[in-house]
Amino acid sequence: MEALFTGVIVLFMGCVYVWPVVPLVAYPLNRRRGFWAALYCCAIAVLFAVEFRFSRFMLGTFFEMAVYTSAARAIAEATGVLERPREVWRKRHAREVQPDPTAPH
Repeated sequence: MEALFTGVIVLFMGCVYVWPVVPLVAYPLNRRRGFWAALYCCAIAVLFAVEFRFSRFMLGTFFEMAVYTSAARAIAEATGVLERPREVWRKRHAREVQPDPTAPH
């Protein structure tokens, strides 16, 4: 039972330290989903930042950082700043359609 509790704590701590990066990488090629993911990450970060602000492991600081990265992503999505890089990415990595050799001519 103690090992399970320790495992859950370690998993939670790992999630806390990764949470500021989540809004930056969630749905990179979809503007609408990226915006909503950033708002969701921001809401969760605000709740947990308040809850863990006096934590010994600086958990509140990481959640506070997540609020800033979420706000930056939400603003970038709302203003359309990321559309040009998305278009370039899609053009660069577009799959070329190969003609089917078995199709009748």
